Amino acid sequence: MGTRNLFDVPIVFFFLLTLLIFVLACPGTNGFSIKLIPRYSIDSMLFPKNLSLLENHFKSMSFVDAINSTKQGNKALQPKIEYAFGNAYVAQMKIGTPPYSALLLVDTGSDDTWVQGEGCKNCFHVRDGNFNYHMSGTYHRLSCDDPLCVPKICEENFCRYEISYYDGTYSAGPISTETFTFTMDGGGSIDYHNLVFGVGLDNQNIVFAQELGSRNIASGIFGLGVGKRSFLRQLEADTDLRFSYCFPTNHEPGIYTYLRFGKDATISGNDLGIVQTTPIIPGQDRYYVQVLKISMNGKDLPIDKVDFQLRSDSRGGFVIASGTSQTFLVESAYKVVRDEIVSFLQAHNLNPMPRSDSTLEICYKDVQETENLPSLTIHFLGAKLKLESSRIFAYDANHNLCMFIQPSPQQGLNILGAFQQKDHRFLIDVKTSTMYFVPENCHNN
Repeated sequence: MGTRNLFDVPIVFFFLLTLLIFVLACPGTNGFSIKLIPRYSIDSMLFPKNLSLLENHFKSMSFVDAINSTKQGNKALQPKIEYAFGNAYVAQMKIGTPPYSALLLVDTGSDDTWVQGEGCKNCFHVRDGNFNYHMSGTYHRLSCDDPLCVPKICEENFCRYEISYYDGTYSAGPISTETFTFTMDGGGSIDYHNLVFGVGLDNQNIVFAQELGSRNIASGIFGLGVGKRSFLRQLEADTDLRFSYCFPTNHEPGIYTYLRFGKDATISGNDLGIVQTTPIIPGQDRYYVQVLKISMNGKDLPIDKVDFQLRSDSRGGFVIASGTSQTFLVESAYKVVRDEIVSFLQAHNLNPMPRSDSTLEICYKDVQETENLPSLTIHFLGAKLKLESSRIFAYDANHNLCMFIQPSPQQGLNILGAFQQKDHRFLIDVKTSTMYFVPENCHNN
């Protein structure tokens, strides 16, 4: 095949090419995704106390940085998520220059992204080491005057963060900016410059690390909450404040999925079911939904609906959270569910084991047949999520069959955790205050 001289191309081609480049450079036209990695044996109820909404942070991004990240975003950035010892999932990314390979626990229940830094005074074990921010050529501290330094916790005119999660997890350190690099679905990568995040130098009672010990690979939290320090807000031009995820049940080697953002976040019905929708309560610091009742095998359970309601003081309610390994119900609702399940299984000659030091309250020994296990249905406003027995019970490390629903340690707060979200695609749209979900084979993600 012969070659053509560049000058033989009609001028109209250059016009169309220029127009195409302009369109690709315009903000807000892209979607992207992040690879997800599943994670074993986590009880990470990672919900922070109320944080004030923050001002948008784009003034620290140069015009060139903004255009470059937007142009790269047309590659459909798809952050990868894989399995890593538990019922929660970690996202793959690189931080800094030279790049530090980080695996961060994906948490839709909190805003801040943070990673444990080298030189921490209170540290948790990370198998592959900490982020050495001193060696990064693109690392910068955030000024106390920056609009994302809210609340203004300052030290020598630089911003700091202090987060107390309600399970006792605590992290603190400098708020900073860095370059984050995400691997693309199908190859390649995309850089985002001057993203605001925290470097954890004082990390105490980190629950997910305690559970895994020397096996822990997660070095921090990837916050996807509704607040403006969330990456969802910082990259609003590309995320359009919407994202989706689909967690697979089986955790075979090499199985992974993706966080999808903006136009890349779509959802549709399939042979397994139709798309259902329920409103997200607007103006809150978490993804609260309205739960009306819970039923077991088609029978409504005698739970006071007040147990699920968000009160005027912003206490209580029902939250959707990917950073929590299992579902937690307030004590009164949990007791009803527990007693009904125990009574049902006793009628099938199954009696729970005596309570041990395990964090799981209801466990059964030597259960091989699971056909007689009950199902639960969570009834949202306008939608219902059926939990088959495989999303209520699972085998623990001692091969006992245990109920993966627990009483909430925080008064009034109910949480739909990652274990109960498996094999469903969830899409959260902040702009329309809507949550969508549908059954899906997440291995095909």
